[in-house]
Amino acid sequence: MEHKKLNLKERIKQIAWINSIYGLLLPIIMGVFLWTYESETLFRLQELNLFVPGSTFYRTFSEYPGGTLSWLGCYFTQFFYYPAWGCAILVAMWAAIFFLLRSSFKFKGLCNILPLIIPVALLASIVQMGYFIFYIKLQGYFFSATIGCLLVALALWIFSKTEKYPIASFVWMILWSTFGYSLIGAYAMLGTICMMLMYWRFADKTTTQRIVLNVVGLLLAIGVPIITWNFYAQTNISDIYTAALPCFDMTGEVYEEYKIPFYVLIATFIVSAALYNFNPKIERKIIILLIHVGILVGAFFFLKNTWYVNENFQKELKMSRAIENLDWEEVLRIYIKGNEEPTRMMVMNKNLALFRLGRAGNEMFQYREGGAHPKAPFKVRLVQIGGKTLYYHYGQENYCYRWCMEDGVTFGWKVEYLKYMAKACLVNKDFKVAEKYLNILKQTKFHKEWAEKYSEYLYNPQKMRESGEFNPIINLLPPKDELASDLSVIEMYLLTIFSHATSDNPVYQEQTLLAALQMKDISLFWPRFFKYAELHVGQHMPRHYQEAAYLYGTLENKVNISKMPFDPEVKDTYKRFTEFAEHCRGMSEAQMAVAFRPQFGNTFYYFYFLVNGLQTY
Repeated sequence: MEHKKLNLKERIKQIAWINSIYGLLLPIIMGVFLWTYESETLFRLQELNLFVPGSTFYRTFSEYPGGTLSWLGCYFTQFFYYPAWGCAILVAMWAAIFFLLRSSFKFKGLCNILPLIIPVALLASIVQMGYFIFYIKLQGYFFSATIGCLLVALALWIFSKTEKYPIASFVWMILWSTFGYSLIGAYAMLGTICMMLMYWRFADKTTTQRIVLNVVGLLLAIGVPIITWNFYAQTNISDIYTAALPCFDMTGEVYEEYKIPFYVLIATFIVSAALYNFNPKIERKIIILLIHVGILVGAFFFLKNTWYVNENFQKELKMSRAIENLDWEEVLRIYIKGNEEPTRMMVMNKNLALFRLGRAGNEMFQYREGGAHPKAPFKVRLVQIGGKTLYYHYGQENYCYRWCMEDGVTFGWKVEYLKYMAKACLVNKDFKVAEKYLNILKQTKFHKEWAEKYSEYLYNPQKMRESGEFNPIINLLPPKDELASDLSVIEMYLLTIFSHATSDNPVYQEQTLLAALQMKDISLFWPRFFKYAELHVGQHMPRHYQEAAYLYGTLENKVNISKMPFDPEVKDTYKRFTEFAEHCRGMSEAQMAVAFRPQFGNTFYYFYFLVNGLQTY
């Protein structure tokens, strides 16, 4: 029996080396998971980011306390252009944080795992965001917390080296607090508080020394932000103690649940500092192992509950990237994957893809309709998560430009905004303005080639008519160059302006017919139907246009459809639809929608009668 106990202890000692690689192995695992499951999100993050080298760009950040931290965050976020690169940088920083803090606090054995909670919380702060990536106002958010914690860890490591030199401890804390706040904001004050707690546990210090340093530290933590505030004209005094921290506010409401990872960060730093050089002697290593396993399991469930998982969100991101690449077939492939009810953003992307492929008249209603609202604790606006793309491709360049400008002022300038502003200006022949935005993009690390590609149109605008991207958009330009109000409801705005428009341009005119179909407005449909027939003499009428004409003609008898050459399948499908309706008499509309879908879900008849109540946003 004793021999077995000894063997158990030996085995525990053999795996004790894991304590030394927590900070390397686990950050790598977290980085791999981040890259595996969030690559599309990470790529979009760098599109929703901007970093331009030069003092002018830096000064826009230095006008706020902690601005340098945001500036650094923007610099590193651009590396998510290659998600694996960005994840590798994060992993390196997380590992550095762990080893610096473990050395700073002189942890071994039982407390050795505490610094690992910091990278876990940092990962949670990234993967919790979901739709908030479009609304976060703190620029550089996705790297700034990691960089802030890394700098705090470095400062604490330096402070721990002054344990035997009391004067050095005072000097370093004063220097850190005084200069750190302007550079990294509230993270500097967090470091100061940790130094105060650590000093209480420094060996060979008198009570007087401890009290004096803590009084000085308290005065610095309170006074430095107040004094420094006088040099920052654009910062409210109520925000001085949270500078460089995200506030997660929107339309006057603050969403506290997004702050939880930051509470965990702060609590871990403070608890670790208070436990400086605390390494209890525990004879039974199995106890340490069990405690570590418990913390790891807790970290796993914390991440699991924090991680934003939503199929539609990921599909929207993928569709956005496919549209950027003009890969319309990929947009459709993404749409049909999965089982979730699609959002209106997805439906509009699908309709745009079909229109650009010239297949909307035959296929628009063959895909599942939907109106699922985005999964978020706040109201998501379609115009802000994808409206710029839709406005651009539907020829509404003024609205595209307007929303880029408004969101740029509200949320900070992004690569995505500059790209659409440049392209919208090209379409509108505002070449000087387009050149300005393209020149900015040429200064970025990963978007130079893109800017060079579109710069060709500045000097050869006639090539836009030959472009597979620009020519369809030019055909959809409105007859008048104007900007009114879309009331922030992009879908209804587009349907309204197209369904009430007339044109002799076949591309534009077909879009008016498609909009009339979606509006289910018979009086709008007939003029656009006959205009389409006039512009496409001798061509086969697309299936959905036939279905609408046959249905409306049968329902109202105001238009003589007896001589129209409907496909036999169109008539037969309507006949079967009405017969099946008789069999389903007495069912609720929801029950009928389920019953009809297998046979008729790909028809305009189904859309007209049984697809109702979809809400846009």
